[in-house]
Amino acid sequence: MSSLRIFIAGSDSAADWTELTAGAEPAVRIQARDLQHAQRASRRVRAEAAVESAVVLDLEVLIADDRRTARRLMSSVTSEHDTVHYVGTVDGLAGLVADIYSAGVADGVTLIPVSPEQDARALGESTLQRLRFKTAC
Repeated sequence: MSSLRIFIAGSDSAADWTELTAGAEPAVRIQARDLQHAQRASRRVRAEAAVESAVVLDLEVLIADDRRTARRLMSSVTSEHDTVHYVGTVDGLAGLVADIYSAGVADGVTLIPVSPEQDARALGESTLQRLRFKTAC
């Protein structure tokens, strides 16, 4: 398994994404409606790949200081994609990303903020900081 990779989505197009980690192999971006479908899609990509590639799952996120606030904010936002969603805190997001990686669902995620007020880069860097702290403990 490759190392955990974190990307952030740009606003221009689905092909616009930036890696915050330093992965070596090419990355293949997937969408899935839930983690079970994501795991099947990852297996399929890995089996069909001509070269070793990291599989990166799109993850739409809405982050707030607490879960209750995040859920309230989510009620006013509409999602454009049929993909995995996370609504909650940065700590919870870091836990989900770690679980996705350790369970082999995907080699990383592309964080896609569903609210235009959320800064994708700041969100990605906060998530990475929490992940590094978790692995250091």
